[in-house]
Amino acid sequence: MPKESATRLVNFLEDQAGEYLRGAIHYSTDEYVSLYMRDDVDALYSSEEIQKLAEYYRQENQGRAGGEQFELGTNHCTVNFYDDAILFHFSQGDEIGTVITLEPEADRNIVEFITECLRQLHHNSPQQIAEAPDWLNDWTSRSMR
Repeated sequence: MPKESATRLVNFLEDQAGEYLRGAIHYSTDEYVSLYMRDDVDALYSSEEIQKLAEYYRQENQGRAGGEQFELGTNHCTVNFYDDAILFHFSQGDEIGTVITLEPEADRNIVEFITECLRQLHHNSPQQIAEAPDWLNDWTSRSMR
């Protein structure tokens, strides 16, 4: 992810999540980049553990690449609620993705947060949403007014 795109995404995440933002990583076929890691969270995990996280979600993407199991359209984001974090996995194809984590106490409208993250990734990074749903385009038009 280009540095300018990463900076815009991190600024957006800091504005939206504030102190609840734990971290954000972006991965591609053969690497990952830590876009943001709060100091206390960074102290908890080694670079090898972050690499394993990136590899886990890269493999999850590859498993999904075989097609949708349900006739609901493209899966743009998965959300996992853990004891210590809410983890959002935004994927594009089977090789590119972004993982964002928040504190479980984050009091956010999750659908609005996901939609805004998709908009940021679609318009401000190489992680274009190939089959952007109508609601994303509608949301983008409304939010830019």
